[in-house]
Amino acid sequence: MALQRVTLRLTELRCLAQSEGSGGSEPYLWITYFALGAQPLPFQTGPMATITPAYDAFRTEFPDDMKAGQVTLVPPFLATASFDMDLDTTLPKLVGCAAILMEEDDTPQSSIVLGRIAYSKEIERQLNLLATKRIQTGDMSPITDAEIRTIKDAVRAKAEEAIGSNQSIWVVFRNQDDNIGVTYKAFFNTDIKFGYFDFPEIVSDNGGDRFVLSGGLSLGPVPTPPVDLCAAQRAALKAKNDEISGLQTRVSVLQSQLQHATPQQKPAIVAEINATNAQITQAEAQLPALQAALETCISHHHGPHDVIVDPPVVVN
Repeated sequence: MALQRVTLRLTELRCLAQSEGSGGSEPYLWITYFALGAQPLPFQTGPMATITPAYDAFRTEFPDDMKAGQVTLVPPFLATASFDMDLDTTLPKLVGCAAILMEEDDTPQSSIVLGRIAYSKEIERQLNLLATKRIQTGDMSPITDAEIRTIKDAVRAKAEEAIGSNQSIWVVFRNQDDNIGVTYKAFFNTDIKFGYFDFPEIVSDNGGDRFVLSGGLSLGPVPTPPVDLCAAQRAALKAKNDEISGLQTRVSVLQSQLQHATPQQKPAIVAEINATNAQITQAEAQLPALQAALETCISHHHGPHDVIVDPPVVVN
């Protein structure tokens, strides 16, 4: 199996038309990257690997007053995701990205954050339902408009429910953030290769807002996992610090118990505190030797910077 790292990179968002008047539009994006046939990700819940960048300040990273003809770069925290895939296998392979374009108005930030969290969970759920159904039926044809509509409706309902649940009746009458539209780009099997692309145009329901999102797809080697030549010394130092931290926590708990103890209980608690403090003193006395051992190891392996040996990468 020859794994390759497949990277999707979003580059820019272009405004073709906007309906917010002379003030211009205030767009922002919710992004989800997805892949079928990739190496499993941590906490993956189904056959489809999904990555939805989580960053609560997403509204502030996009420009205000965006007008027709203007272009903005996609903020770095949203712009890339990678999946490790064996592109030579005969099993079905898919990689892509879905984007929801929003218009910032007066919805409270806390409500929008809840909406983004609900969106993230529901789109992961819907993509895995779709992948599971397709795998069971053996259908690997392009995603249909009906399937996209099902995902859009489910995701929109969950996000709006979460946003509304965080607002009082008076806040609901504000000018709420608008969902301008949804777009996606997917690459199947042999189409997973280097290239640049535009997403299908995002058009609002009234046709007054039109945007185009652009990006690229690239392939490269999977980086060699780092090898820590000083792992034993580093682990020993960490274990001793963890031991000290645990003992200090025990002292805090005992001191709290002492405040509420009966006169009969206090001598035993005081004795335990003294014994634990003695253990802390003993453990702290061992730290300099452990730190020195780690520093000696790092120095022996060419200093504190990463060095490359043949073939692994070494981290000091």
